Parts: sequence; C-alpha cells; structure tokens
Amino acid sequence: MVSFKEIEVGFEIPTYIKGPIKREQLVEYAKASGDGNPIHTNEQIAVMAGLKGVIAHGLLDMAYMIQAIVNWLGKDGELKSIDVQFRGMVRPGDMVHSKAKVTKKYEENGKKFLDLEIWQEALTPIATISSSLTIDKIEPPPDGTVKLYEAAYRGWLKDGQNIVFEQKKVDNKIEHTFYGKQNSIIGTAKVELFK
Repeated sequence: MVSFKEIEVGFEIPTYIKGPIKREQLVEYAKASGDGNPIHTNEQIAVMAGLKGVIAHGLLDMAYMIQAIVNWLGKDGELKSIDVQFRGMVRPGDMVHSKAKVTKKYEENGKKFLDLEIWQEALTPIATISSSLTIDKIEPPPDGTVKLYEAAYRGWLKDGQNIVFEQKKVDNKIEHTFYGKQNSIIGTAKVELFK
C-alpha cells in the first residue's frame, strides 16, 4: 500500500527488472506496435545502419519504466505524466532495471502528488566465470568455465563504461557474471496518490 503520509523525499520505489531481452520479444513487439523499423529485428540492416546489432525499441524500454511505476502504485495512485530521454541502447541479452526516486511531495487543489526522478539501467552481459565453491579469487580455475556473451566480441561496450558484477550459487558452483552498465532512460514522472 502506498500512502502519502508515509512517503518521504528520497524514497526509492522497488526496482522493476526485465530480461534478459530476447530477439523474439523484439520481433513480437515490432508486430504488435506497428514499428517495423528493421534495426530492431534484422542484424544485417542494423549493422548497415551503423549499429553493432539489433536494438530494442525505445518505447518498449519506456513501457518497462511505466510498468515499474504502475506496479508500485497499484490501486493507490495513478501515473499522471512521464517525460523521458533515451540515453543508451538496450540490446538482446540485456537485463533492464527500471528505477525511480521521490524528489518532491506536495498537495494541489486537495490532491496529493509526488514528483519522481526516473532512470533505467541496461546491464549488458560480458562474461560469466563458473567455478567451484572453494575459489577465493575470481579467475577461471581448472574446473571452471568462461562464457563470453555477444557484447564481448561485437564491441557493444564503450570506453569508460561502468562494469558491475553479480555472484550467485548455481548447483555446486559459483557464477560470477560481469555486466556493462549504462543508463538507457532518464527523466521525470508525476503521480497522484489517492491516500
């Protein structure tokens, strides 16, 4: 339940995560939306257009951002407006994290409003190292494997791009996955709270 009384400036809504983005999703979205631009569905045309492979539709990325806000609000509020700038490309394989933070809380004409700073991070997988649970440093041991993703050999990373990693236990191994991180969307939103 989202309550105006309990929300403070600086509050961050729960992160909404989608992905990994699949090529099939892009084809289906192109059909459903009527956006037939082949840079979203055809590798060769995307490369001919100067890209390093297909990219997700900007409005699909924005839909994930809207879903983050709507999921958080539930029936306790309503998204009134959203203003975004597309800053980076989302590619197949990416994990998309949609986030928002309250920047202003106010009442106007008897209604309760929040202004939000919104942003979306695209995490592009680079490599996964899988090793035994006894490993004490991140390097491929004799019993481990290294899986390189498309981003590693297609030049999808930019000089100076942030690199983050995630560690998780899978069966009796530990997987360390390295991601390139960039903002794909930044912007603002306004929501009305009913309580």
